[in-house]
Amino acid sequence: MKVNFSKKSIIKIKLFIVCIMSIFNFSACSKDENTATVTPDNYYVKYVIHGNGTYGRFKNWTATTPQGNYTNSGIQVTSWSQTYGPLNKGFLCKVQIGNFIDRTPTIQIHVAKNQEPFALKVGIDATSASYTIN
Repeated sequence: MKVNFSKKSIIKIKLFIVCIMSIFNFSACSKDENTATVTPDNYYVKYVIHGNGTYGRFKNWTATTPQGNYTNSGIQVTSWSQTYGPLNKGFLCKVQIGNFIDRTPTIQIHVAKNQEPFALKVGIDATSASYTIN
């Protein structure tokens, strides 16, 4: 048995299919795809200073923080560690040591991005060190 469609019926079926496909295509698009939300990265800096040698001590040091400079003067210590943040890209991480006993202290600057672990960026035996977050 053969079914015969008239030309009007075929045109109506084609038009119906085109309408359904158009509705499907337009409903699949959303405005959210065009407006991507960009979350800025947060960075954190961890300063570590260790005195070296038998009597390795240091005092009068300064480190940059988001609120300004952290300064410790007059207290001799063998080590110091502190974490600051959140920071923005381009922040200058800087440590300066005024006085030390025995050998030059070791300065380490570690940086973490968002929830990632800290990575050593600077490790040096010196009285000053710096690193710019990039």
